[in-house]
Amino acid sequence: MPAGDNSDHISQEPAGLFLLANFIFTSLKIFFSTKKLSFYIFAFISFPLSLFLFLFSFVTYPLKNSIQHLEELSLFSPILVESGHVLEEANKEAKSLLFLKVLFFFPTFLLSFFTAIAAVNVAFSVCPKGKPTVLTVFTAVKTAWKRVLVTTMCVYATMLACTVGPGMLIAFFKTYPFIRVVIVVLGSGLELHLMAVTSLALVVSVNEGKYGFDAIRVGSSLMQGKRICGWVLSGLFVLFSGIVRGMMEMSMNGWDFVRVESTVVIKLLLDNLVWIFLYALVVQWSFIVTTVFYFDLKKRDSIKSDRDSEISLI
Repeated sequence: MPAGDNSDHISQEPAGLFLLANFIFTSLKIFFSTKKLSFYIFAFISFPLSLFLFLFSFVTYPLKNSIQHLEELSLFSPILVESGHVLEEANKEAKSLLFLKVLFFFPTFLLSFFTAIAAVNVAFSVCPKGKPTVLTVFTAVKTAWKRVLVTTMCVYATMLACTVGPGMLIAFFKTYPFIRVVIVVLGSGLELHLMAVTSLALVVSVNEGKYGFDAIRVGSSLMQGKRICGWVLSGLFVLFSGIVRGMMEMSMNGWDFVRVESTVVIKLLLDNLVWIFLYALVVQWSFIVTTVFYFDLKKRDSIKSDRDSEISLI
């Protein structure tokens, strides 16, 4: 292939903003073209997942406030014995909080796990002009769950390392504000990049035979040349999650309860029902748009491989 043809092909690639808009439009088209199946996934997996996440925030809110209050109280307590007693109370509250985290972890993990496989399978079936059904979704879950589980564990380990590492550096350089700011900025950028890569890794685990860190490696390799698109898509989800978190905190600020009260929690859930609904939709959509992004990357990778093969034959 002549060099001119190669440059023409590159120049014909759509601009970044147009490409992002195309990903979003295609993902929404998939969502609405599979209304019945998407509704089943939403009603039985995505919405319960969102509900559990909001419920966890509301249930743990008084405990978190109590722990923070007790820890602050212990710092300003003039008597050592009294300070120790306050810290003991804080430890009891922390154990209760840990118990609730473990209690909520399993249902939320399973629901997010199945949401990922189901939503990716629907998008995967539609992208090559297929027709997804409930049976194909169940088949995908049956065949891919082990791969996705291993990849998910590796994703958790990677994200944990990304969180703990900068945290330790910030604590080490606590007397150097500028260095701390630099670490926070770099850590946030790294976390956003890993979110994009690991999201692709989950899609790779569902659609290909890869799993674990191998799937993460494939996801990172696919993103070469289109990293900014991946960052922006991940950033959009982070932005919406931040808005939802802010709205939750605003709704809880008006309530002053020192222990978990069922009536208050139910009232908070009802007040935030619209946000619960929207968050469930966005979670489901995020897996679909990532799958669309994956298909575009695979297509570009295939074109690049064919072009390199033609050049090598010249």
